[in-house]
Amino acid sequence: PAGRGLERYGRPGPPSPAPSPADAPLRRVAFAPEGAERSRNDGDSRPFPFPTPFTQVLNDLRPRLVRVSPDEPWLATAPEGFAPLLRARVHSMIVVALTARDTVLGLLTLYRNRTDSFEPADLDVARQAASTTAAHLDNARSYLREHTVATALQRRLQPGNVPELSAVETAHVYLPENAGGTWFDVVPLSGARVALAVGDVLGQGVEAAATMGQLRVALRTLALQDLETDDLLARLDEVAAQLPGVSAVPDGSPAGRCAVTVYDPVSRQCVMVRAGHPAPLVIGPDGSPIEVEVPEGPPLGAGGERVYAPAVVELPPGTLLAHCTEGLLAAGGSDRAAATRRLTQVLSSTTQPLRELCDTAVYAMAPSRHDDAVLLLARTRALPPEQIADWTLPADVSVVSTARRLVERQLAAWHLDEVAFTTELVATELVTNAILYGTGPVRLRLIHDRDRLLCEVTDANSASPHLRHARDSDEGGRGLYIVMKLTRRWGVRHNRKDKTIWAEQRLDDGPAEPPAPPGGFDIETVPEL
Repeated sequence: PAGRGLERYGRPGPPSPAPSPADAPLRRVAFAPEGAERSRNDGDSRPFPFPTPFTQVLNDLRPRLVRVSPDEPWLATAPEGFAPLLRARVHSMIVVALTARDTVLGLLTLYRNRTDSFEPADLDVARQAASTTAAHLDNARSYLREHTVATALQRRLQPGNVPELSAVETAHVYLPENAGGTWFDVVPLSGARVALAVGDVLGQGVEAAATMGQLRVALRTLALQDLETDDLLARLDEVAAQLPGVSAVPDGSPAGRCAVTVYDPVSRQCVMVRAGHPAPLVIGPDGSPIEVEVPEGPPLGAGGERVYAPAVVELPPGTLLAHCTEGLLAAGGSDRAAATRRLTQVLSSTTQPLRELCDTAVYAMAPSRHDDAVLLLARTRALPPEQIADWTLPADVSVVSTARRLVERQLAAWHLDEVAFTTELVATELVTNAILYGTGPVRLRLIHDRDRLLCEVTDANSASPHLRHARDSDEGGRGLYIVMKLTRRWGVRHNRKDKTIWAEQRLDDGPAEPPAPPGGFDIETVPEL
């Protein structure tokens, strides 16, 4: 027997409707017995000569029982091509179209060189064999198409180019071999901090990729709200439980897992939390592992009250943080502890660039082709003290002018005089807001981070400020509006004891223009009375 599939059928696009043109190229995909002489090799792709029984079957999809002898006229269309049939003493053959859902997939050809020729009753057997073969081919093609779409969607939903950050140097390897739901993200946060996240969702295919994309976007959105890491995962768990397809499954079936790490290059504090996911590996600057016990929280989306306990550790500059999915550890079989030790040993190199170290880890771990794998590496940095200015001021309106002078002198030391006016105005509004509506002493901090300048004001009042548009007759209420207009972005960061209002300016944009008061007007346009 020989099997031939239409050339375009092997591609992920939709196949042609039945019947098929006689000149459609066919690719040989199977031939038996192996040692028999054949007119074309497996994988060869070309149309059959016309007219022949093969082109006739492609034309009307009716099976043919054909006599084969040297005097048959259709053999003359390609004497050299059909010569192996005569040399093998083939005297009859059956040609059946492989069709599924009114689509031609290829041809099944049965040859006989034994004493008995094929009989009409053999056509029914050939039809059944062709129908079963076509069904399997169609299922394989549907799987290939879904796998291709899911893999493309999965890649498209991953973050693009990771920006250069002062907090960490990063590199990653992403292997979506199984079109599942693995994902990662690197999220720049306020205060020069960064969030590193790796996770996966259960299942495969387009649905898993869509769920993965929703979870990653939800995590990024929550992280940009400057939530505490444990609160972030608790809210992400609530989001996961409401996702389509997850809320419909029985209780106890999770949507996925993830691990999140937030690193602060100013304090060198690292906070790690995880939801059913392997904990990140921590390797010191000298290549020795640093043991950090990260409590394992429940997976995401199973419902119910969830508690995620973070692990907090202070890291020296040059520490390597390695987040990976279980797909990278699965090659070691069920002994995940041994696989983790092997990966830790591979990552202990202190001389390799991170991109090369990612490749080395993949070569050493040899992840399965039947599972997705992600490895995200981050080498920590610390901001130099000369890039940070920090003052604690009493909660008295008289210190506003003092705060302005401190900012002016610090910016002069950083040679940032061109943004001094804008920054002084931002700091004045934030300090005034903290004194009027906050409690306790006020902490003012400036961070010069590459091409941006961060201004932060911290007070002990946990209540969040709200941006409001003051009326023309109001004497106040424009502070945050001014901050919003003068800076690239601003926000509020809460922790257990206080809150911080921060604002970020881009130094490569030049000084900002002072904002016009909302609802203001030009006095010259007012007619005389």
